[in-house]
Amino acid sequence: MAGSNLMEMEGAAALVTGASRGLGQASALALADAGVDLALGATREDLLEETAEAVRAKGRRAVVCPLDMADPASVRGAVEAAAAAMGRLDILVNAAGVCPRVSAVNTSDEELEHTFAVNVYGAFRLCTAAVPHMQKPEVQKTGGGRIVTFGSVAGLRARPGLPVYGASKAAIHSLTKTFAADWAPMGIRVNAIAPGQFDTDMGAPLINNPEALAAYVKKMPLGRIGSPEEMPSLVVYLCSPASSYVTGALFVMDGGLTLQ
Repeated sequence: MAGSNLMEMEGAAALVTGASRGLGQASALALADAGVDLALGATREDLLEETAEAVRAKGRRAVVCPLDMADPASVRGAVEAAAAAMGRLDILVNAAGVCPRVSAVNTSDEELEHTFAVNVYGAFRLCTAAVPHMQKPEVQKTGGGRIVTFGSVAGLRARPGLPVYGASKAAIHSLTKTFAADWAPMGIRVNAIAPGQFDTDMGAPLINNPEALAAYVKKMPLGRIGSPEEMPSLVVYLCSPASSYVTGALFVMDGGLTLQ
């Protein structure tokens, strides 16, 4: 394939969750630049429409799939709607998630259950619902299925005040490896990304606290937090033919935080 662009995915179709803002939105727009048509999932339909318009402005198809990650029927329905609208489903990028910032002893049953419903059970259902579509001949002939899940460095090391979030993301890291092992014979690759602190709405509680942010950044070898625009190139790589020999991997993008 000398001279070919291994990051190009012209005609592939992807479902991206959490696509209304932050890392999910940035990932969706980068995939559109690589030639991918997009189904966009999140709870805020108005914000999804803004992302969809940006995708269409790049010359790619975009459909909006309102999605409640805590609702099994909504999750499975979004996958079916995406595949039906696009005519195929090659790629799933799961960037949706919630991050309760509360100590373990102050975590309510509702917070515990909702966090796992969104971050773990929802992701599990998304991935398993996508498998039959990714096994179809038209997908297998063009690189097979590709799934990228978003974990977190909070699932790799203790973060005070994030016990439930950290546990949910550790579960995602484990599921990613198991799915990769189980589904490799089916022609489906599964990888995960563990972001550190990025300048997104989810990171706002830290970013909006100057003293806490300064202390956090001081511990980081690169001396800064990440920008959402720095994430998508890794997502595109993991969805592209360039990563055809990569599965079951966890890519840490944290400015060196976990080196400390």
